[in-house]
Amino acid sequence: MGLLDNLKKVYCRFHYPVSLPEDVACALGIQAPNHLSFEEFVQLLQSPEGKPTRLTKFMPRHLAEMAFQSALRKETFKKTSLFSYYFCKGWLAFFLQFDDQHRLRRLYIQHRDLSQGENIEICLPCDSRPTFIHFKELN
Repeated sequence: MGLLDNLKKVYCRFHYPVSLPEDVACALGIQAPNHLSFEEFVQLLQSPEGKPTRLTKFMPRHLAEMAFQSALRKETFKKTSLFSYYFCKGWLAFFLQFDDQHRLRRLYIQHRDLSQGENIEICLPCDSRPTFIHFKELN
């Protein structure tokens, strides 16, 4: 690792002392460099380039929650989970909503500067992989 790479890491840690954009990007399965400003990062999350690739609609709850293992705050409830990352501009939270069968239905992003504090829904791609059910042969 070169001196320039080390300087970039120090700058990023100075700019983002707690959570990094990379932490959130990893959870969602997107690309987000740590050198983005917080405003640019939030805009990326709301853009088509910020569409999650690691999370899909109807995925099992335990897998969806596992994606956010790097979150600083983790709160789980009967049909929802809240995962929060701390940035200099405040907490950036992801609100996951599940159905009765513990499948991910919706993903919202929350931050005090977003649309007067409202939740913004992030579109989840549908899992296009076929589901196979194996039955035992009866003799």
